[in-house]
Amino acid sequence: MNDTFTVVGGGPAGSAAAVALAMAGARPLIYEQSPFPRHKVCGEFFTPEILPALDRLGMAAEFLERRPAPIAHAELHFSRRSRRFRLPQPGFGLSRWAFDEMLLGAAFRRGAQLRRERISQPGPRAIWAAGRLAKQPRGQRLFGFKTHFAGPAGDAVELYFFPGGYCGICPIEDGRINVCGLATEPLLRTHRFGIESLMAAHQRLAARLAPLEPRGPWQLTGPLRFGPTAGVPPDCYAAGDAACFVDPFTGSGLLAAVQTGVWAAEALLSATPVEGHQRRCERFQQRQLGATTILRGLLDAGWAEPLAAFLPGAWVFGWTRPG
Repeated sequence: MNDTFTVVGGGPAGSAAAVALAMAGARPLIYEQSPFPRHKVCGEFFTPEILPALDRLGMAAEFLERRPAPIAHAELHFSRRSRRFRLPQPGFGLSRWAFDEMLLGAAFRRGAQLRRERISQPGPRAIWAAGRLAKQPRGQRLFGFKTHFAGPAGDAVELYFFPGGYCGICPIEDGRINVCGLATEPLLRTHRFGIESLMAAHQRLAARLAPLEPRGPWQLTGPLRFGPTAGVPPDCYAAGDAACFVDPFTGSGLLAAVQTGVWAAEALLSATPVEGHQRRCERFQQRQLGATTILRGLLDAGWAEPLAAFLPGAWVFGWTRPG
């Protein structure tokens, strides 16, 4: 095989697709206008399933060589209660800078080419991994924020819930800590979109961040919308957030990016109808979308905190895993 296939987007989904295409003997052509690697608003937590997904691309060992932080526990923090439990299998923490560099570099080594330009109509039989399109009315939008810190890390991914949003804390490589979260537009407006002010308004979160030292400015992205993504050109195979955006507190967004990128490459090579690929991606993330919808309803109703006190941790973790 010596065919050239277009991949729009050089992030984890697009790069994973390009690696899979190259391994099959194709010539991937990646369109990516943004500089890489780069820091992006992302939780930077990897569920245990990431290793088998990367192993299919021959990259599991390279991932471990980046020395991701091992994560053995999860912590849930509410206004009055906290819950800590051991994960059924250890997860990992690795920055998007390191992960994106690793995947895109692997695509280049296998023969992919890169064009630093924007393309909106790649034509049929292309992979679309160019993020998400989310239009929401002003006043009802949802935004993500992130920065890195240095300081006491531990071995847990920590989630702090508060009315109108939540914040996750995850150790990553080189002793750094990723702090990332989501907040509604009304909540952010009360703090004039100042993330430091938002963090200081919540006692448990402020106490956790107090001994940490910032290692960069806060990043803000949005608007965000959960569920299948609109705006994918016709006859293109969607991957990553371009296929579906799931609430990040499940911690499986990066796994989904790699997996759907590989599936998009397989579908393209086998000429599987785009609709068949879409259904496969939807089945993969259907349970997560349902679980996060229920969990958000419990949070809004005030039931999540008392329920978290007695639900088995392994069950909570498993409930949010992809199908």
